[in-house]
Amino acid sequence: MKQRVIILCLVASLAVLIACQAGGTNTTADTASNANTNAAKPATSTAVDKAGTIEEIRNLLAQHDKALSEKNLDNVMATFSTDPKTVVLGTGAEERWVGPEEIKAAYTEILKDYDPGTMQCNCDWKTGGADEAGTMAWLAATCACKDAKGGKAREYKLNVSSTVEKQNGQWRFVSLHMSNAFTPPVTK
Repeated sequence: MKQRVIILCLVASLAVLIACQAGGTNTTADTASNANTNAAKPATSTAVDKAGTIEEIRNLLAQHDKALSEKNLDNVMATFSTDPKTVVLGTGAEERWVGPEEIKAAYTEILKDYDPGTMQCNCDWKTGGADEAGTMAWLAATCACKDAKGGKAREYKLNVSSTVEKQNGQWRFVSLHMSNAFTPPVTK
């Protein structure tokens, strides 16, 4: 049961990233500033097209969200790197899925744990950044989420972080980490 709850949180965490990054990613991480404000920083000019990079990452997040909503496992997996070191982490040491086969197995279970169109997340803190070359980026958020299965609503809070890498001209998740250590999901 615990692993099913964690897997459910993984689904929500990716939906959270999509919802939370709608304001864009910061190109630098200013921890002190982010601790004091929820506003996204404006993009600054660099050697790469930051607006284009942000839009491409948003497209990756939207692709993942659509695949989850449709419960399309192949399209979900298309958002992840095929590198055998690609990893998805949960809160505990036993909550680790490394490589496409383990990640696909985790998502196979995830798709059983919620009803389509029921996930909603409100992120009260978010941040992110990208390298100067425009080939690596990171995202992070703290969010309150809810979903439902069979008419039973659930609420939970998540911390989510992810690393994405541009591979063969396409952004792909190379790591995803979510945790919900504060309280377990509440079933209503």
